[in-house]
This record gives sequence, structure tokens and C-alpha cells, in this order.
Amino acid sequence: MGLLRIDNDEDVPLWVDEEHGVVRILGTRLKLETVIHMYNEGFTEPEEIVRSFDTLTVEKVRRILDWYQTRRYEVDSYIQWSERTADLLWAELEPRMADYRRRKEESRLQRPQVQSV
Repeated sequence: MGLLRIDNDEDVPLWVDEEHGVVRILGTRLKLETVIHMYNEGFTEPEEIVRSFDTLTVEKVRRILDWYQTRRYEVDSYIQWSERTADLLWAELEPRMADYRRRKEESRLQRPQVQSV
């Protein structure tokens, strides 16, 4: 799959953040999957979703959900790809983070203890 394409003629408030490999909601840092996950979890009214994010408007969410209905397979495939990509990245980074935490703890234990007076 890969990064979702959004045509210029589509009237949907989304943009492709190629630097970070995600689709974001215009005027926010929120990812498309944030709204779609909420919708699929039962928050089917735009007003319900907007209550959770002060950067969203009912109109934006409505347009995204309407667009989602016309491209559901593509969007769901993109979200699955995005989740797999994040899982692979985490699997690569997690051992490094564990090593970093171990070294940081060793360094902390080797510092002289300061006693309070």
C-alpha cells in the first residue's frame, strides 16, 4: 500500500505529510487515523469526535467522514500499512531504547550520592 494519495480536486481537509509519512488533518497535527479510529469505535457523529480535539471542527470531521465512505477500502488499507510500519519501527528502536535506559541507569548509579543537610 504505502502513503495514501489525495487528489487536488477532492474536497477533503487532509494533507500528506511526506516528511513523516502520514496523512494529517488540515490545520492540525492530528493524523487521519485518529478520526477514523474514533469513528470505527462508535463515535459516529462529528460532534462526538470534535469534543475530544479542540483543533477540529464539525465541518472538517463531517467532510472527512463523507470522504472516508467513498474510499473506505483505500483508507483502511493505508491505516493498516501505517500501523505495520509503526510496529516495525518500534521493533527496531525498542532494543536501542532498552540499551539507552540501561546505560542511563548505570550512569546514575555511578554518580556520587549527594547527601542533604
